[in-house]
Amino acid sequence: MKKIAKKKFNITNLKIDKQLFNSIYLPHLFDYSHRYNLYYGGRSSGKSFFIVDKLIILGISEKRRMLFLIKQTNRINETIWRMTLDALEKFQLYEYCDFNKSEHIIVFPNGTYIKMSGMDSSEKAKGFVDIDCAWFEECTDFLEDDIESIDGVLRGKVKNKMLYFSMNPISMQNYTFKYFGFDTGIIPDDTLILKSTYLDNKWVDDATIKRMERLKERNPARYKIEAEGNFATLEKLVFSYTAKKLDVNELIRNNTELITLIGMDFGFNDPTTCILSLYDDKSKTLYICDEIYQKGLTNEDIARLVKQKGWHKNIIIADSANPKDIVDLRKMGLTKIKPCKKGKNSIISGIRKMQEMEIIINETCENTIIEFDNYAWIKKDGEYIDTPIDTFNHCIDGIRYSIQNIKKKARILTVKL
Repeated sequence: MKKIAKKKFNITNLKIDKQLFNSIYLPHLFDYSHRYNLYYGGRSSGKSFFIVDKLIILGISEKRRMLFLIKQTNRINETIWRMTLDALEKFQLYEYCDFNKSEHIIVFPNGTYIKMSGMDSSEKAKGFVDIDCAWFEECTDFLEDDIESIDGVLRGKVKNKMLYFSMNPISMQNYTFKYFGFDTGIIPDDTLILKSTYLDNKWVDDATIKRMERLKERNPARYKIEAEGNFATLEKLVFSYTAKKLDVNELIRNNTELITLIGMDFGFNDPTTCILSLYDDKSKTLYICDEIYQKGLTNEDIARLVKQKGWHKNIIIADSANPKDIVDLRKMGLTKIKPCKKGKNSIISGIRKMQEMEIIINETCENTIIEFDNYAWIKKDGEYIDTPIDTFNHCIDGIRYSIQNIKKKARILTVKL
């Protein structure tokens, strides 16, 4: 534990200036009466920053044991850790705290303990002891089991144990829609739900405002999700499909003519996806069998995950927007990865080809199913136009790239599911 504190802290030195907070959040700054606290809405609304501020003020006012969580461990430093350090600087508390950067632990002068962690598995909850407050950043990325696991280990000595959640809503198919009662509109007495948008954030920059204004004109459907923070609604969907349990090895045994298709869409703040499908050219059936779907992946991470699946021996058609990524992945063992071909109307062309197929999705491909349940045509002036919304398409883009390989038949050499 690295000692940073140089002088003794006195709580009377803490000055809370109302100007440090957006007015929509200020009434809730000292309200710790709810066990469950959901702050949701559009991007750039400042909700995550407010939760950090609120919990730091709580922690410096009374001794607590807190847990700040993000789903992917490799994103701790750039998200919850960075936000917390910035908040400590803002409140002039940094010099009074002790830090263990390798373990992502902060200890306040009064003994308050904050542990930051990823939660790649619900089993991690068993390792957290005497926690009395937890925050789930980007809680749509978690599983309901993750939430229940942490809720079950809130056993600290304090009376008001609390869970905090921050999210930008995505699909009604995501567990959060029902978990927080959006399906019924019934909010329990022990739950606070507050919605905010970029318009509630007095610090939002001009570039973000202009981007949102352009988005409202260009893509109203995406504006409702990204800017207004609404859950995606089931409009006129682009694809129909069937979800069922698939046994890939059995499919291969029963049909030796199946074509292996693997497509990759790059992301970092957005998820990187890699989708394995099998295509039956005779019946025009596309079997979507397995997925990689994760935010914050480096090229090294991507190569490792693809190799774990055994897909690196196959042709992979990847997004061509960043040629360097493809070159790097070839050097890391994905020797058959190739850039997709793009051109005028390539998105619509790929969609039309997929619409000619019967699509069957393995029920284990949860993220792919969510996208198919929400990938819809844009509605303009009451009519649907021949343009899909530019969201819920990371898996779908990977699949769309992969079908460019249909003419090149290649058997799966190794499959790990």
